[in-house]
Amino acid sequence: MRSVRRRRELILKVIANGAVETQDELVAALRRHRVEASQASVSRDVAALGLVKAAGRYALPPPERPARNPMEARISEFLLSITRAGDNLLVLKTPPGEASGTALAIDSLTLPGVVGTVAGDDTIMVALEGRNARDVTARRLAALMGPRSGL
Repeated sequence: MRSVRRRRELILKVIANGAVETQDELVAALRRHRVEASQASVSRDVAALGLVKAAGRYALPPPERPARNPMEARISEFLLSITRAGDNLLVLKTPPGEASGTALAIDSLTLPGVVGTVAGDDTIMVALEGRNARDVTARRLAALMGPRSGL
């Protein structure tokens, strides 16, 4: 087991320091470091390490994006529009039946300046402490919506 770990550590080091395009090149590089390995062993190592081919070379896979907060994901999925109404109110639209759950998601974010939410079937009223809180919250929610927000 120790030899497998050492071989895999060496494979990672080799691909980090140079362009390795084939498993045969990996076998040769290991041999130069006095580690004997068959192409079949290297193939298993490549799979176990999760290596990918990028621009024809072996590389580590890109880092995974952190898991998204499920409440933010809900807002992103169901929030359709944001309208400013007065100095301390936002009116949000969702698909029918989604306002209550989306309002709960907004409440769970505990955004500064949000006094509370009231939800109907497809509309949410967000009460805020004032114009500044309204604008900050609108921008935060728009960022979760992405490009379709229009803000």
